[in-house]
Amino acid sequence: MSVAIMQPYFFPYLGYFQLVQAVDDFVFYDDVMFIKKGWINRNRILMQGKEFLFTIPLEKQSQNKTIRESTIAWGPEFPGKFIVQLESAYKKAPQFNQVMPLIRALFAEQPESMAELAGKSIELVWQYLGLEKRFHYSSELADNQADGRAERLIHITKSLGSSQYINALNGQSLYEKDFFALNGIELLFIKPSLQPYSQGKLASFEPGLSMIDVLMWNEPAVIVAMLKNFSLE
Repeated sequence: MSVAIMQPYFFPYLGYFQLVQAVDDFVFYDDVMFIKKGWINRNRILMQGKEFLFTIPLEKQSQNKTIRESTIAWGPEFPGKFIVQLESAYKKAPQFNQVMPLIRALFAEQPESMAELAGKSIELVWQYLGLEKRFHYSSELADNQADGRAERLIHITKSLGSSQYINALNGQSLYEKDFFALNGIELLFIKPSLQPYSQGKLASFEPGLSMIDVLMWNEPAVIVAMLKNFSLE
């Protein structure tokens, strides 16, 4: 049994989903502080062959709020304008008619919290691909938040009955395998691989875009194969 714990991002890049694929239980780390100008409410798609950075607008955005406490500014501009941008960007993509209704339905729910919208976007992809996963929110788990950063990850992992924790590769500078091992947890790091795919008339492949781009250009079976294209260290 393995666990990963990660801040919820809105339709994150493929590597995030490879981390989800690698574990049995995935925890959305939603009760940690919101990071402004990060990837929680922002990402990139292709617009007319060029990168376009989109942002989910928030009410009184602050780094003094947790992701769970950060609320979405629903209104005339959002999601209406963003939906128009997506339609313009991907109307000729082969999976547009299958994927766009799912995104519209997600927005129609209008969840209040950024954590919930981001978490739902990830769960939506998993359902669309016909896959199963146990998803959790850290705010709903009973754990000791007074612990240090590594200690809390260990506690959550153990609370879910697991002895293996998998972290994103950039965590190698933050967490030590020996410390986790002393606490009965095997620590591994995931090394994602972003396989090139056709992005329409784009001359060269642009990796690391929002999962929206992957969904629009690839059939579900192809994406499922992409999810397995990673290694653990």
